[in-house]
Amino acid sequence: MLKVGRNDECPCGSGKKYKKCCLLDPDRNAEIGRAASIAKTYEELCQVLAKPIEIYRLKVELIRMRFEVMEEEVSRTFEMRGNDTLYDFHMNIQRAFEWDNDHMFSFFLGEKLWDRDHEYSANPLGEPMPPVLGKPTMSADDAELRDLGLSVGFSFWYLFDYGDELVHKVTLEGIREMTPQDTQLPRIVSRVGKAPPQYEWEEEEEENEDK
Repeated sequence: MLKVGRNDECPCGSGKKYKKCCLLDPDRNAEIGRAASIAKTYEELCQVLAKPIEIYRLKVELIRMRFEVMEEEVSRTFEMRGNDTLYDFHMNIQRAFEWDNDHMFSFFLGEKLWDRDHEYSANPLGEPMPPVLGKPTMSADDAELRDLGLSVGFSFWYLFDYGDELVHKVTLEGIREMTPQDTQLPRIVSRVGKAPPQYEWEEEEEENEDK
């Protein structure tokens, strides 16, 4: 990992010393820290910082819940900033499907569900999960979309509630540059189908109301 000295020229290009520029701003300093963890040279670090934030278009489809496969499509498609984290993504899915954020969750970026080598997880507050079989998972709250190496067309898994297993398939449909019109992000750009009740007792109540 590269280190930027306090008296070095700030990588943002302002011409000021680092200690009198981005080091004083927590958000900009965090961006420099991220760039330093990626780049191998100071020039690469500056290039990473200069790259504009991109917009990720992600389709989330509910595939299975309580071990029953969905008969009809229920999906939501989002546009999110590349610097949003998987925990941010989780919270947007929760709101869009009207789930209660009261269970732990995981994203599996491998081909298979429960692939521990490609698992990012957290509890409802975004805090790290305890190790499973002595092996900790990666943190969903620390993983930004732009750093996951995702390519258009790639699909992965989102699992919410390890008991009832609400399984979602996530597909990256596109990546584009941010425009001045992108003022309200993240946002839902498509809704297909009605999300079913999260709990069985809610289904029973709906059935009774329909009688």
